[in-house]
This record gives sequence, C-alpha cells and structure tokens, in this order.
Amino acid sequence: MVDRFCVPKQQVPAEVSLRGHPPARLILFLNERAEAHEGRERPSDILNGSRGFLPAADERGKVILLNGEAVMVVSVAAEFEFDAAAPRAEDLAPDQTSKASVEVTLQDGTCVRGTISYLMPEAQSRLQDFLNTEGRFLTLREGGVAHLINKHAISRVVPL
Repeated sequence: MVDRFCVPKQQVPAEVSLRGHPPARLILFLNERAEAHEGRERPSDILNGSRGFLPAADERGKVILLNGEAVMVVSVAAEFEFDAAAPRAEDLAPDQTSKASVEVTLQDGTCVRGTISYLMPEAQSRLQDFLNTEGRFLTLREGGVAHLINKHAISRVVPL
C-alpha cells in the first residue's frame, strides 16, 4: 500500500562539501521527471530549487537531510547535469552561448577550475552579469565532472 505513494528516484553518486566538514561521498535523489524542463531532474534543479533541506544518503544508506545553505560544492558525473536527452538552453543555441574557463576560489581556500557555459541577452552577456543571476549554485564543467558551487561560498572568480 505504501509503495503506491512513493515517487521513483534516480540515485546519483556525488561528492558533497559542507561548510566546516571534509568532502563526503553521498547519494543524491533526483526525480525521474523534472518540474521545470523536459527529461529527468538535474542536480542543479534540486540545489537551485526552493527546498531548504535536501535528502541524501551516506555510503551505508542512512538518510541525511542537507541544509542547502551549508552545501559548498557538489561534484557529480557530468552526464547527470549535462544530459543530451534534456538539453539546457545553452545547448539549444550554441552560436549565442558564452563560455568562460575560470578558477573559482571558495571562502575556505578551495579552488575549483572548469568551464561555465551560459546563455544571456547580448547586452548582458558578460561573465559578471551571469554570476549575478538568481540561481544559488554555479555549474562548472571539468571534463567528465560537473561541479555545482554555492555562490555564497565563493570568494572570487578568475577568468583563465
């Protein structure tokens, strides 16, 4: 009887850095259908969403509720964030997409390098304009890994 009320979730392995804690290997739970776009939910959907606490599980399967404000970085296999079956806006207009290779330094001194791809109106297409958009998390791609970085944890962003 309880199963009919369960929403199927995709389990996504992630490395999660919380403020004041070492990085931990956790499992994130993503919906099979996203609310805001076609296809499955992406890690950025849950991190930029309205929920304050996010469910995860440790390597023993114990459920943990993460305070989204305390999450500094979530790193996942790029395929979970950049899914060809559910293209992002910048994938649909590659000739209008801006890209920037950057080094992001967090308040604790951690550095993350990668490429940011974004689609903005031409008059607001500077990296600074994009960084000042509403989303709480910035998505960087570093080869086969997507790093989702809490903007409130960032000290500086340096274009490379």
